Formats: sequence, structure tokens, C-alpha cells
Amino acid sequence: MKALYFPQLNKYELREVRRPELQSETDVIIKVTLTTICGSDIHLIRGSIPSTLGYVLGHEYVGIVEQVGGEVRNFKRGDRVTGPPVPFCGHCRNCLDGNKTHCLNAGIHGSGIERGGLSGTHAEYIRVPHADACLAHIPEALTDEQVMFVSDILSTGYSAVERAGIKPGDTVAVFGAGPVGLCAIACARLSGASRVIAVGRADSFRLEMAKRLGATDIICASCQEPVTSIRELTEGRGADAAIEASGSEAAIQQAVRGVKINGTVSLVGISGMPVSIPLHEVFYSNININMGLADTGNIKRLMTLIESGQLDLLPLITHRMGLNEIERAVDMFEKRDENVIKIVIRP
Repeated sequence: MKALYFPQLNKYELREVRRPELQSETDVIIKVTLTTICGSDIHLIRGSIPSTLGYVLGHEYVGIVEQVGGEVRNFKRGDRVTGPPVPFCGHCRNCLDGNKTHCLNAGIHGSGIERGGLSGTHAEYIRVPHADACLAHIPEALTDEQVMFVSDILSTGYSAVERAGIKPGDTVAVFGAGPVGLCAIACARLSGASRVIAVGRADSFRLEMAKRLGATDIICASCQEPVTSIRELTEGRGADAAIEASGSEAAIQQAVRGVKINGTVSLVGISGMPVSIPLHEVFYSNININMGLADTGNIKRLMTLIESGQLDLLPLITHRMGLNEIERAVDMFEKRDENVIKIVIRP
């Protein structure tokens, strides 16, 4: 089968690889019908997330069940499904505590042997372990594109909003207008925030998309000082909560300084290196900081919100390409050519 292979640092290529096979009775083989490129794929390619090279990239997918192990009960051949980047088992200590993203028996698709050695989703077929626990049926009314982002960027944005403790009427500042930040903006409005301030760089297309998804105010960080601007918009008080979705040290510091006394900062941007947080300011202002990976147990809930019309992430799809074009797609995504936000790939 064809797949996007990662043979050495800074290199990726579409090549023929061996089609996956069942390794456990709880596995399924899925024919991938849609996948997409994520910022963490770029982090792996460039080495900011270290890994042992020589594997297929990708961790987001929609697909059709092709083959099932003998102990799989909830899925059959032909079912349309999606699943998380971390295919959790559902019965280990961490899963039972609600920490499915940190499943003790899982790995991460397309991330190397350090993270379980699970082959990636930028391929025609994938093997998914623990199928009954981690997979979700896709409602008939929803298309592949409508649910493409539920497992990763939407789950991440939704988790960031949950950790921020946003209440109806709150003012929220979202730092970073990339795919995760845009999902956080949509989820913040869904949670009842009356004001959502999008803080981004001088990328007019992404900031316009932020408005489309619910931002009430836009701050161009390269044109104006974000903290001063947030204070002006909130009559000197600061935002009730801030979500940092870029991983930038400067943005993390601005998020801390842009919230009110006893405000909350939710960090979900992945930083490629250690960052400095002004801890003395956090302490004296009683600021709460939450951070971490997405709760991938929210997939079914998010599909329900999409099906009911409360969430629509289709505007994030700016490009549609085939698997034979994926090398060019990765390059476009990294360079942000042609107003790229998300590129969906159809094998």
C-alpha cells in the first residue's frame, strides 16, 4: 500500500509499504477514507519531537472497517468509524481514572517506537488496537469532512475550554489563530463566552477565520501590544480566562499577564523547547494555570454537537488533495502557502 514514510530527519516520501495485519483479537484494520496533516507531524519531521526514524506518519483519520479481530464486538466490516490518535484500552488504571490520553497500554499513531510504534494514518490502511474501547461509529447524517477534526484539534480546543472553566458571560482571550486556536474559539462561544478575543500574528486570512468562528475582537500581535489591548477591551480588568494555543514563549507570558486577578490560563500549544513563565506574577495575582493533552474521550460528544448544528469546523478545510499529492501538501502546510489552514487528504 502507499503511505507517507519518514526515513530520516527533514525528509518524508510517499512510498510502498507493507499493509498492516491483525496482531491481536481486539484489533481492527481500517481502510482510511480521509486524513489530515497536523502541526505535530511537522514537529516530528523537523526533530523538535524526537523519535527513532523509519515509520509512517499521521494520527488523524476517518475510515471504513475492513477486517476485525475475533474478540471485537461493537464493530463489523463496512462500519464508518473514527478514533483518537491514542487508541486507549479502556481498562487500565489511567483509563479508569478518566485519563484515556495517558492509557498505559496505548501508543500514538505515526509517532515512532518511543510512543508505541503504531503505524500512522497517512496511508491507505491502518491497524487500530483496542477497537471496542476507542473507536466511534460515525452518524449516517455526517460526512467524513464534518467529523475529520473531532479526534485531535477539536478535542484539544474543547479540552482547553473545559480546563479554562469558562462560564456564560465570560471574556476569553485565545492566543494563536492556528487550527487548535480556531477550534478553541468556536468552543469558547459554545460554552457561553460573551466576548472572545483572538490574538494572532499578521495573518489576515486566519484572523478573518477567527471572526467567522466566533471571535468578537481581533488583536494583531505584530501590530499592537496584546496585553495592553486586552486591558483596554476589558476596562483594565483583564480577561476571565486565556487559552494559549501556539506554544510560543512570548504568547504564554502574554496570556499570564492578560488575565484578571484569579483568572485562569489554559495551555495547549506544544512548545518545542523549555519556556519561561513569570511565576512571581502568577503567584501574586492568584492565577490558575492548567495544561496538558486533549481528552480524547470526547469524540462521541463532539460528533453529537456537530450533528445538532452547534459546531461546524468545515470552514477550516482550505484544501483537498489526494494521497499521491501528500508530499506537496506537507510542504504547503508547513510554509502556510495559499492561505492554508487544514488540508484533508483522501487516499
